[in-house]
Amino acid sequence: MKLCGVKIPDDIEIPEIDPESKAELDELRTSSIREREERKRRLADSPLAPFIAKMKVAPLPPDADKPLTFNVEGLRDLSPWARARILYVMRDQVSD
Repeated sequence: MKLCGVKIPDDIEIPEIDPESKAELDELRTSSIREREERKRRLADSPLAPFIAKMKVAPLPPDADKPLTFNVEGLRDLSPWARARILYVMRDQVSD
Protein backbone atom coordinates (compact mmCIF):
# COMPACT_ATOMS: atom_id res chain seq x y z
CA MET A 1 0.00 0.00 0.00
CA LYS A 2 1.21 3.51 -0.80
CA LEU A 3 0.15 6.86 0.62
CA CYS A 4 1.02 9.87 -1.55
CA GLY A 5 3.27 7.55 -3.58
CA VAL A 6 5.30 6.48 -0.51
CA LYS A 7 5.31 2.76 0.33
CA ILE A 8 3.92 1.93 3.77
CA PRO A 9 6.00 -0.94 5.20
CA ASP A 10 4.15 -4.18 5.90
CA ASP A 11 5.17 -4.10 9.57
CA ILE A 12 3.00 -1.02 10.21
CA GLU A 13 -0.38 -2.20 11.45
CA ILE A 14 -3.40 -0.57 9.78
CA PRO A 15 -6.61 -1.98 11.32
CA GLU A 16 -10.04 -1.83 9.71
CA ILE A 17 -12.31 1.04 10.72
CA ASP A 18 -15.75 0.29 12.09
CA PRO A 19 -18.77 1.56 10.09
CA GLU A 20 -19.70 4.11 12.77
CA SER A 21 -16.26 5.74 12.61
CA LYS A 22 -16.41 5.80 8.80
CA ALA A 23 -19.79 7.51 8.95
CA GLU A 24 -18.48 10.02 11.49
CA LEU A 25 -15.41 10.85 9.35
CA ASP A 26 -17.56 11.12 6.22
CA GLU A 27 -19.94 13.50 8.02
CA LEU A 28 -17.01 15.60 9.22
CA ARG A 29 -15.73 15.88 5.64
CA THR A 30 -19.18 16.71 4.30
CA SER A 31 -19.77 19.37 6.94
CA SER A 32 -16.34 20.92 6.28
CA ILE A 33 -17.12 21.18 2.57
CA ARG A 34 -20.56 22.63 3.34
CA GLU A 35 -19.09 25.23 5.72
CA ARG A 36 -16.43 26.24 3.18
CA GLU A 37 -19.10 26.71 0.49
CA GLU A 38 -21.25 28.70 2.94
CA ARG A 39 -18.33 31.03 3.76
CA LYS A 40 -17.72 31.62 0.04
CA ARG A 41 -21.42 32.36 -0.52
CA ARG A 42 -21.58 34.76 2.44
CA LEU A 43 -18.45 36.54 1.24
CA ALA A 44 -19.90 36.91 -2.26
CA ASP A 45 -23.10 38.40 -0.79
CA SER A 46 -21.26 40.66 1.65
CA PRO A 47 -21.20 44.43 1.10
CA LEU A 48 -17.48 44.19 1.93
CA ALA A 49 -16.76 41.77 -0.93
CA PRO A 50 -15.27 44.46 -3.25
CA PHE A 51 -13.02 45.71 -0.45
CA ILE A 52 -11.92 42.19 0.49
CA ALA A 53 -11.21 41.34 -3.16
CA LYS A 54 -8.75 44.26 -3.34
CA MET A 55 -6.90 43.26 -0.17
CA LYS A 56 -3.35 42.10 -0.56
CA VAL A 57 -2.72 38.55 0.56
CA ALA A 58 0.48 36.69 1.21
CA PRO A 59 1.68 34.81 -1.87
CA LEU A 60 1.65 31.04 -1.83
CA PRO A 61 5.00 29.43 -1.08
CA PRO A 62 6.94 28.19 -4.13
CA ASP A 63 6.26 24.56 -3.25
CA ALA A 64 2.49 25.01 -2.86
CA ASP A 65 1.74 23.02 -6.02
CA LYS A 66 4.01 20.09 -5.14
CA PRO A 67 2.30 16.75 -4.55
CA LEU A 68 1.46 15.78 -0.99
CA THR A 69 4.09 13.82 0.93
CA PHE A 70 4.24 12.20 4.33
CA ASN A 71 6.77 10.73 6.72
CA VAL A 72 6.62 6.96 7.22
CA GLU A 73 8.33 7.24 10.61
CA GLY A 74 5.73 9.78 11.70
CA LEU A 75 3.03 7.31 10.71
CA ARG A 76 4.85 4.62 12.70
CA ASP A 77 4.74 6.85 15.81
CA LEU A 78 0.93 7.02 15.72
CA SER A 79 -1.39 4.49 17.29
CA PRO A 80 -2.99 1.93 14.94
CA TRP A 81 -6.33 3.68 15.63
CA ALA A 82 -4.95 7.01 14.37
CA ARG A 83 -3.17 5.40 11.38
CA ALA A 84 -6.40 3.78 10.22
CA ARG A 85 -8.27 7.07 10.40
CA ILE A 86 -5.56 9.01 8.57
CA LEU A 87 -5.52 6.47 5.75
CA TYR A 88 -9.32 6.56 5.57
CA VAL A 89 -9.46 10.35 5.46
CA MET A 90 -6.68 10.42 2.84
CA ARG A 91 -8.14 7.50 0.86
CA ASP A 92 -7.96 9.49 -2.38
CA GLN A 93 -4.15 9.46 -2.04
CA VAL A 94 -3.89 5.73 -1.18
CA SER A 95 -2.83 3.30 -3.91
CA ASP A 96 -1.55 -0.29 -4.12
